[in-house]
Amino acid sequence: MRKVALCVLILIGLVLCASLGNAEDLAGRVKKAVAKSTLDQPGTKPFHLKAELAPSYPRDSESGRTGTVEIWWKSPTEWRREVSCPIFHQVQVVNGARIWQKNDGGYSPQWLQQTAIELIDPLPKLQEALSQIDGADIKHLMGSTYIEWMIPSTNGQVQSWIGATVALTDSTGLLFYDGGFGWGGLFHDYKSFHGRMVAQKVGVGSPEVTATVVILEELNEAAGLFDVPASGGDAPLLQTVLMNEMDARQNLGPMEPVSWPPVKGGPLEGVTTAEIVIDREGKVREVGPVVSANNDLNDFTRQLFEALRFKPFARDGVPVQVLTRITMSFKTARPSQ
Repeated sequence: MRKVALCVLILIGLVLCASLGNAEDLAGRVKKAVAKSTLDQPGTKPFHLKAELAPSYPRDSESGRTGTVEIWWKSPTEWRREVSCPIFHQVQVVNGARIWQKNDGGYSPQWLQQTAIELIDPLPKLQEALSQIDGADIKHLMGSTYIEWMIPSTNGQVQSWIGATVALTDSTGLLFYDGGFGWGGLFHDYKSFHGRMVAQKVGVGSPEVTATVVILEELNEAAGLFDVPASGGDAPLLQTVLMNEMDARQNLGPMEPVSWPPVKGGPLEGVTTAEIVIDREGKVREVGPVVSANNDLNDFTRQLFEALRFKPFARDGVPVQVLTRITMSFKTARPSQ
């Protein structure tokens, strides 16, 4: 019996060691992929990047998701960025601790800001992703390795989950796709730039927009680009903060009881959830993909979330936009005959 017990312990130890080794290997692969592709990190040669943004699919041609992102970068603490779309234009200059911002438009679209980040920092939540690898679901599909985990959210009564993923192309070791709460992109057409491998096409959001890099060059002349003007900027700065659902719900206005529409198939009871972005006046401006126990209710859920109203949010007394999750339970019936 002692020999059997000893063998079992040895086998368990071997399995644990193998699992630990796999996790360490995956973590190393992810860190290496990020180091290869991140532009805004120490050691990157100063650059000028410009990308043009357009809907990824013809069906979304009326989404209004068009624009440009242009970045002049000297170091992680010295850069200039200009983003624009039909409803918003922003110029931001960072020089050490000094930040200057000028905005034309009262709402900064999350999809636009996220695209600007993903172009130069394809995995902005690296530490979050690394912390999840031990318990992640690992899949190998079509030449890529997928690291998947779940992000929970709750309204205080029911809980829902939205998936997060980091996918690596096995042959190149580069990021193919990643996504989580407030971050993520789809990366194609990598090209070399002074030791970095930079995706020339980056897909973001839903409806998806594709950012196509049209300029990526050395920044040889930067005179005046990073000077922070003494006046003319907007104060306070316009910013979007990530907030958990329970905190965000403290500002949720009164709601009428929801009358869920009848459905022909699928569960009659369950939970539905989505990411939402709330502007500085408390209006929902963006709703991400709806995750529901019954997909027949997705369109209704989207309209329901778009109609929510919140008291304006503030941080340190300054009005802010908020990215959060909303979770609701549903109960419905079959259509009457």
